[in-house]
Amino acid sequence: MSNEPWIARLAELQKLLTVCPADLLARCELALLLEKLDQYEEAHFNWKAVLDSDPNNLKAREGMARCRRRTGRPLQSRM
Repeated sequence: MSNEPWIARLAELQKLLTVCPADLLARCELALLLEKLDQYEEAHFNWKAVLDSDPNNLKAREGMARCRRRTGRPLQSRM
């Protein structure tokens, strides 16, 4: 299966976040998409941005944990 639709959606989300960086739904979708594309460092950055705005966001906490496992970061890293 081609990644082309995902790449197009990635560009849309990045453009949206340039205009409205506080859009947590878009940032969560972007982070999930980056994980699917094996871009765990970038996904981690976006999950962290969500948690900075909403520390109790379970989806972001789970995403951070997945990215940390994939990148070898300790689960309790201080970022």
